[in-house]
Amino acid sequence: MAVSKRLRYEILRRDNHTCRYCGASAPDVPLRIDHVTPVALGGTDHPSNLVTSCEPCNNGKSSTIQGYVAAASIESVPPSSEVLADEAERLWLEAYTGVYGGTELTLQQLEEVRTGARDMYQVGMTADHIRKAATVAGFKGDTFVCLGEVSDPNWLAITGEAFRVWRSLWHRSTGYREWPEMQEVLLFECSVEGSINAGLERVAILRAATLAGHAQSVYIEDFLDATVREARGL
Repeated sequence: MAVSKRLRYEILRRDNHTCRYCGASAPDVPLRIDHVTPVALGGTDHPSNLVTSCEPCNNGKSSTIQGYVAAASIESVPPSSEVLADEAERLWLEAYTGVYGGTELTLQQLEEVRTGARDMYQVGMTADHIRKAATVAGFKGDTFVCLGEVSDPNWLAITGEAFRVWRSLWHRSTGYREWPEMQEVLLFECSVEGSINAGLERVAILRAATLAGHAQSVYIEDFLDATVREARGL
């Protein structure tokens, strides 16, 4: 199925009318829409598989160099926020459906994944960080991709549990009107990581996360007993 004119326009706009392989832009070169994974090798017309390509790069590509082209599409120029949102959604979907199946997925879940990826991009997280976070979040069944980049299972389990408690109490404390912003989430995550590295036990972290959420604070160490903070160097 041919790529529609509307989709072509959206891809060109998303990529800022710039070739994703060499960085050339209009009007210096003619631009085309290219499949990262060629249709002949199973590629689709999904936006995550479409990139802007100049005519010379497009003519020089063939379906026999799939690996080379895939690498070029990621590394030649920094991906845009929307490109990363597309990638995060695709990676999250692959991980999530592999564990939980896809029968009960909602559009809201997918949009939460995309929003999280965009927010991480805005606060300066790297593309690789966002991709890894989306994959691990999918395995966890969580749509908040900022918690997904750490591979240590103990760290991830405690942080995820503390985050859910903290976020829920934060939301409740606002009368169920507001959720914490992405930057606040990242600061909370760093606070939990510091407490874990200091040797704090799970129960103490969850208790402090509960109090911090109720107070709309991102620093759980402020809600630890003074003797505990001193003993752990917090």
